[in-house]
Amino acid sequence: MWNIIKKDLLIIARDRAELLVLLLMPFILISILGFALGGLISGNQTMPDINVALVEEDQSETGFADFTAHLQTLELPEGAVEELEASVTLIDPIEMVKELFENPEVSDAIEIFEMNRAEAEEALAEDEVAAMVTIPSGYTFATLEKMFLETGDGSELELLIQDFGQVRANVIKNMLESFVTSINLEMALAEVTEGESSQSSNDRGVLGDSEYLSTREPVTAFQYYTIGMAVMFALYVAGTISSNATLEKETKVFDRLMLTGQSPLNYLTGKMISTIFISVIQLGILFSLSTVIFQTFAGESFFFWLGVGFIIFVFSLSIGAIAALLTSISLRYNSYSVSGVFSGGVVTIFAFLGGSFTQVEQISPIIRVLGNWTPNGASMTLYMQLLQGVGWNSMSQIVIRLLGTTVLLFILAIGLFPKRRSV
Repeated sequence: MWNIIKKDLLIIARDRAELLVLLLMPFILISILGFALGGLISGNQTMPDINVALVEEDQSETGFADFTAHLQTLELPEGAVEELEASVTLIDPIEMVKELFENPEVSDAIEIFEMNRAEAEEALAEDEVAAMVTIPSGYTFATLEKMFLETGDGSELELLIQDFGQVRANVIKNMLESFVTSINLEMALAEVTEGESSQSSNDRGVLGDSEYLSTREPVTAFQYYTIGMAVMFALYVAGTISSNATLEKETKVFDRLMLTGQSPLNYLTGKMISTIFISVIQLGILFSLSTVIFQTFAGESFFFWLGVGFIIFVFSLSIGAIAALLTSISLRYNSYSVSGVFSGGVVTIFAFLGGSFTQVEQISPIIRVLGNWTPNGASMTLYMQLLQGVGWNSMSQIVIRLLGTTVLLFILAIGLFPKRRSV
C-alpha cells in the first residue's frame, strides 16, 4: 500500500500543470472574486425572505402574577399598588416582541415559527431558519420591574444567528436593536413628561438590552471565496487520482499489482490515503496563503484553526472516498471518461449546489438543502458555522453526515472494483 501512496504523491509533485490547477488556479479565483464580488457578500443585494424561530420560554400570566405578588412586598404609598396593577395590564412585554415581527412593514419578508429550544436549534443548524430569537424565562417580570419600579437589571432577548453572508441575520439583529432602543427612548420621554429632568432620566436605568449569542463580524468576501474555492478545487484531486489509476491499467502497472496478490481493499485504501494526504496539503496551503496575503483569517484563535484543521481532515476523507469510487468505476470500464466527466461537469454542479460561486439560499432554499448533501457543500456550511462561532454540538450532525457519506462511497467502491483479471 505504501508504494501505491508514494507513487501517487510523486506523480502529482512532478506534474506542474496539475499543481497549477490545484493550487494556483483557486488562489487566482479567490483574488478575483474577493475584490470583484465583495458587495454581494457584504449585503448590497436584494433581501431574501427571512424565517425566524421564536422560542418563548416565559409566560405572560406567570410574569404578571409574580410582579403583582412582588408589589405586595414593597412599602409603597397607599393606592400606588392599585395604580401600578392597573397600568401593568396595559402592557404585555412578550406581545410587544411578537408585534415587532408582525408589523405590516416587515411581515411580508419575515415569517415567524414558534418552536421549543431544541427544535429551533435543529432548524438553525439545518439553515431552515436564519435566526433564533429567545424570550427567556423571567422576561416579563424583569421588564415590568424595570419599566414600573426602575429596579433590577432589566430584561434581555437572546439572538442566535446562522447565516452565510449575514444579510438576513443583520436584518433581525438591527430590528431587535431598534426595538430595545425605541422602548428605552419611550421610557426616558415618559419620565421627562412627568416633570423629571433629563439628567434624572439619564441616571435612571433602561429597560435592558438584547443579548447576541454566537454572532461575529459579517463574513467577508475573501473569507467566503477562500472557503468556496478551496472546497471546490479539492474535488479535482479525486478526479486526478482516478485518472492516474486508468493510466496504470493501460500501462499494465495495475495488472502487475494484482498479480502480486495485492487486494482490492489495499489498492483502494492506498488511493484513498493518497487523495486525503494531497487534499489536506492543498487545503492547508490555500487557507494559509489567503490569510498571509489577504489577512483573511488573521486574528482568529487557536481553537478556530483547530476547527479548520478538523474540517479539512473530515472533508478530505470524503474526497478520498470519491477518488476510490471513481477509481473503481474507471478500472471497471477501462476509461478516462469517468474522471473527465467528474472533473469537467460534476465538480461544477457540486460547486454550484454547495455555494462556491454565490450564496445559493438567495436563489432557492431547495438548492441550499441539496448543496448541504454534497461533501463540498456540507464542508462549506461547517466552515461558515465555525466562523460564526456555532457550537460543535450544532455542527455534529453535518460531520456525522460527511463521515457516513465517506463510508458509504468507500463500500460502493469496493463493490464496483473489477476482478483480479484485467478486462
